[in-house]
Amino acid sequence: MRIAFVHDIIQFAVPLGTTLVAGNLRHGGHEVDVFVVANHLDKTIRELKQYKPDAVAFSVISGSHQEYIIIARTIKRKLNIPIIWGGPHATFFPKIIEEDYADVVCIGEGEEAALEFANSFDALGGKIPTDIKNLWVKVDGKIYRNTVRPRIKNLDELPYPARDLFFNKFPIMKNHGIKAFLAHRGCPHKCTYCFNHSYNKMYREEAGDKKVLYSRFPDSIVDEILWLKKRETIKTVHFVDDVFTVDKKWTLKFADIYAKRCGIPFSINARFDHFDEEIVSSLAKAGLCLVYAGIESGNEHIRNTVMEREQSLEEIYYAGNLFKKYGVKLLTENVIGNPGETFDMAMETLEVNMKLKPNIANASVFAPYPGLKMTQYAIDKGYFDGNFDKLEATYYKSVLKFEKEEDGRKIYNLRCFFSLLTHHPWLLRFVKPLLNLPFNKVFWTIGNILDGYYIRKGITYKQKPMEFITSVIHFLTNYRNSRKLSKDLVN
Repeated sequence: MRIAFVHDIIQFAVPLGTTLVAGNLRHGGHEVDVFVVANHLDKTIRELKQYKPDAVAFSVISGSHQEYIIIARTIKRKLNIPIIWGGPHATFFPKIIEEDYADVVCIGEGEEAALEFANSFDALGGKIPTDIKNLWVKVDGKIYRNTVRPRIKNLDELPYPARDLFFNKFPIMKNHGIKAFLAHRGCPHKCTYCFNHSYNKMYREEAGDKKVLYSRFPDSIVDEILWLKKRETIKTVHFVDDVFTVDKKWTLKFADIYAKRCGIPFSINARFDHFDEEIVSSLAKAGLCLVYAGIESGNEHIRNTVMEREQSLEEIYYAGNLFKKYGVKLLTENVIGNPGETFDMAMETLEVNMKLKPNIANASVFAPYPGLKMTQYAIDKGYFDGNFDKLEATYYKSVLKFEKEEDGRKIYNLRCFFSLLTHHPWLLRFVKPLLNLPFNKVFWTIGNILDGYYIRKGITYKQKPMEFITSVIHFLTNYRNSRKLSKDLVN
């Protein structure tokens, strides 16, 4: 089977979800390629016609789904081939199978389901199979809703991601010094703004999976990194796992093996309450250079009641001091504009960051994605009408209602100046009057430039001048923008 994976835009990192599925398909004897629209759907259609795929596949997050609907309907009209939807939006909004732009919807993990689908497709002489677990399928107007299979237990058995599909076509990804890897799947925490709570519930009820965290062997991870290093430039490794340090025993073993065999500077996503001095010192010795960790909210009610974060400010400050002690940079993740949040509550989040003094403070606005417990909370409390088509692909504009309209406006503006104010608290008295102004493109642009500046300071290697210029242009035109397709392409 020949499958074309289509993406809307190019970012810096190779999407591991797509490339893991593609790698498993290719390992199973199928042909795969990737195409990126980047606001040129007509060009993509021409490329697809030349490639002649048996099906087109998407990996979609909610917010960007509106653009993928345009892409899917155009492909369906001009090529008339099966359209496969996967990713978080498909997992938590599988009813899109009822629409004319979807023939297959993948719920949950896609590697095994995609390979089984492709094998059956070929065995049936090019017909869509209807009995593949993890897939909802529509054939001749009839919908087949299959259950979810158990999760993949041994992640080390998966073929390496087909990163070359992107590297061979997009120099910005090939030349970027940071390369992404996966060490774990799953998260045991129940934060209401994250999909993992609903994801774990789905697998527990449909597949009987009680275990929610699966980890690779540290030696296997290092093998993959060293394998890629022989072929591509790797100046920093970034582990994209939701919670890298959730298992202390595994973490210390990884640190020991990584230090002995690899030593390339690396960054991780983690929670503040997963760190103690032994973990930080061991990881720093192994090459840990940057931690992405969520404060999420400085307000106690929002953080631990609405978000169910189960994290104290004392734990945040304790870990933050350890990072400083061992020379590890810190990027904090913060969510403002939450259901029921006031401007004063959002200011508490800024104040915590001012006290903590992270190297980078990233703030986004809450997006009520399908399947999130906090989304249902917003609907129940009347802050959101449940229309997911209002969502945008970026995390910087809210669709929620606020108790006071002025609070929403001030929170949007605060996000634009969040990173600046974290580093220069004395500017607050000058910026605060600006927050009362209507949200505008000037503030949006300023926010993107400031965020880009501070994010660059978190990069652990020195970029060459042209690499820096290319990265800045890409950041402003792709990474922080929701692309909109031209109307003439959908007529």
